Amino acid sequence: MQAWEQLTALAAVGQLIVIAIGAVFAYKQIRRLRQQQEADLIQRIFMTLNSQEFAAALSFVYNDLAALLADKAYVREIAEGKATAASHREFVVMHFFNGLGLLVHARMVAEYPTVLIVASPCMRAWERVAPVVELLRRRYPHAYTPFESLVARSRAVDLAKINDRFRSETPHLRKQWETTAHDLVENRIEL
Repeated sequence: MQAWEQLTALAAVGQLIVIAIGAVFAYKQIRRLRQQQEADLIQRIFMTLNSQEFAAALSFVYNDLAALLADKAYVREIAEGKATAASHREFVVMHFFNGLGLLVHARMVAEYPTVLIVASPCMRAWERVAPVVELLRRRYPHAYTPFESLVARSRAVDLAKINDRFRSETPHLRKQWETTAHDLVENRIEL
């Protein structure tokens, strides 16, 4: 009977080992799936940023929105809640960053590198659309809070240290970094 108990105990230990190995493989697969989803998201971010519609909307925000905010009829449409992405191109930009901010805030995507990728255009767009958001918040107090959260996260990124970070993470490429830095100096354009 004792041999039977030892065999049962050995089988139980074997099952635990198999379950543990299965759990490790499942964890690795889930991690790979998350990395793949984040890579897909980053690809979609680049596709959106480079799409003709978004590039035109972003150019509008950067270059033309300020002048239109002096037009009382344009501002009234926003304040009365009548503005849409079809009639106000700034909403295309605002919706994109708002959606992305929601994904980051809800931890559906990793903050790094997502915020790093969009930090510059996000902060630059916010500077120009902040008056629009302020108008909307008079009517809808929580309007574009995820976009604002993305701006706050973007401002927290020390963009000045990005070069140092990339260089420190690739010390084996020191000579190549020196070569590319030399290339930049050699090809400097004088204004």
